[in-house]
Amino acid sequence: MRAAIYARFSTEGQSKASIPDQFRVCERIAEAHGFEVVARFSDAAISGGTAERPDYQKMLRAARRREFGVIIAEDSTRLWRSMSEQSPRLAELSDLGIHMVCHDFDTRSESAGILGAVQGAMGEQYRKEIGRRTRRGLEGLARAQKPTGGRSYGYISAAESPTKARAIDPEQAAIVREIFTRYADGTSARTIAADLNQRGVPSPGSMWNRTRRRTDAWMSSAIAGDWRKGTGILNNPLYSGVVIWNKVKWVRSAADSRKRKQVPNARSEWIEHQDETLRIVSQDLWARVRARQLAQSERLGDRVREGLQRRERAEGRPPGYLLSGFLRCGICGRSFVMVNRTRYGCASRVGGKACANRLTVPRTLAESRVLETIKRDLLDPEVIAEMEARVRQALKNRRKRQSGGGVEAEITRLRKEVANLTDAIASGLLRSSPALAQRLNAAESQLERLDVAKRVSVPTQLEARLGDRCRAMVQRLEETLGRDLERSRAALREVVGDVVTLAPDESGRFLWAHYGQAGAEQLRAVANESKTLVAGAGFEPATFGL
Repeated sequence: MRAAIYARFSTEGQSKASIPDQFRVCERIAEAHGFEVVARFSDAAISGGTAERPDYQKMLRAARRREFGVIIAEDSTRLWRSMSEQSPRLAELSDLGIHMVCHDFDTRSESAGILGAVQGAMGEQYRKEIGRRTRRGLEGLARAQKPTGGRSYGYISAAESPTKARAIDPEQAAIVREIFTRYADGTSARTIAADLNQRGVPSPGSMWNRTRRRTDAWMSSAIAGDWRKGTGILNNPLYSGVVIWNKVKWVRSAADSRKRKQVPNARSEWIEHQDETLRIVSQDLWARVRARQLAQSERLGDRVREGLQRRERAEGRPPGYLLSGFLRCGICGRSFVMVNRTRYGCASRVGGKACANRLTVPRTLAESRVLETIKRDLLDPEVIAEMEARVRQALKNRRKRQSGGGVEAEITRLRKEVANLTDAIASGLLRSSPALAQRLNAAESQLERLDVAKRVSVPTQLEARLGDRCRAMVQRLEETLGRDLERSRAALREVVGDVVTLAPDESGRFLWAHYGQAGAEQLRAVANESKTLVAGAGFEPATFGL
């Protein structure tokens, strides 16, 4: 039987030799059962509590293609440490006719179901127990006022320090003091972030070994944070020499251990002590920053209350512009938003200049370029011919309905009803009935509409000018869309999709807009003497597939 073997270890601290060691055990199992090993899969430094493992997913895809009939692992915990993943995968593999064989588990045996459930539960509980023991050890270190791990900007971590104790990083500490001083003196966090990025100062974590990184640049949120939660550089008590452990705890998802959320702990659970050797900012500067934050918070509270009132008044109001919410930055993926009354720009660039996409584009220009592409396709002779054919077919169907007797029968019925109602009112018996008068009015109105519809026909000369009328309507597309913005945005979404991506080219002077399935339009931006970006000429046409 053809077999695949799988190996995994959990943390970077484990020996990389663990993978070949596990392969060797799996090969012995294969030899003992007479299996032919045709594929090898392995994931290094990834927990078995998550299914987001590259080679694990690759192995499952191969299994669904039935490239092998058995999966071999050293033990079942190499494959899973989460029952939420183990149970459905075992069921899926069973349906595929694929067995799993380990030194302690074999799905070919009758007791595999019970044994798998017990071992899976034990593996998941063991993973949780490791977390509990780790936290217990960290608490002991915190109570002994020893380093508990982790990194903070401005410091050399204990793991990287020659003394195995956290120490101040002189260069980063100077940046921390600059941030505190400038903020206390009235400079906004956004301006500070923009200036640090312009000077090329490495941001917090830019040199850290992270598998996922949002951006390498400074963000204003990383500086200002949230003073209530204690996040952000300006709110880190460590800079004033106060060491706190257990402010928050991380709760991992039961279905995927890579996903976790932060939950604040009660202050009574904090473990803190003062360590003046770790102080970077003076107590006076720390207090000045707190005072400004309090003042800013009070002003912000007034603005938030005012904004909420405006939001209540504007509840249900549609977006103000045709492309609102459609535009995305091709570099960072953030929205293109109105940076002023007339121009779109990257939201990341606005919020601290963390994105390299410095180009902005006038709103009217972006709308006209998108609409020009659509108009060009609508004016294609084949499209015009299709519209003419559909209109003529609709008119033909209408004439057919009118001549089919259905309209005549309805007109006859209504005339009879009007006559009967008129006689009843004229007799004086039902003259004072409002309901009868309302019914008569409705019948007369409907009869009038049918009489008009019967008499009106579309002249043949109008049909002959359908192409000209279609072209004229397309040329007035901007005017037409402006009449009903909500319906226009819905129609536009069907054509261009949900996102129009704007990205600069290599020269940094052009914005290319990609939308729909195969659309592209070049938006050229030129810098004037004041370095303010303005739109220029030089737009190259591009096709857009309807």
